[in-house]
Amino acid sequence: MDTEAIALVVDEPIAGHFYWVLQKQDGCDCRPIDAAAGPMPTYGAAMMAGIAALQRRADDRGPGGNGSVAVTAFVDPAEDLGPPTIH
Repeated sequence: MDTEAIALVVDEPIAGHFYWVLQKQDGCDCRPIDAAAGPMPTYGAAMMAGIAALQRRADDRGPGGNGSVAVTAFVDPAEDLGPPTIH
């Protein structure tokens, strides 16, 4: 198990209100370590904002980190990723 791994989750608790949450595994549970301050209008927008937050965390670690690349995803900002579920 990678104790440094952080998961990015996009949640839609209310229809049309998307939030990103960064979670870290704590034993068998996950605990939130950062989250959106407010809702985003689309899944894609929330995903992009969450990736940016994840990248900021990696940048804050600086060159003294463990040397691994923390963020490996790219999402085209012009592309909407669509609804979070299949209907």
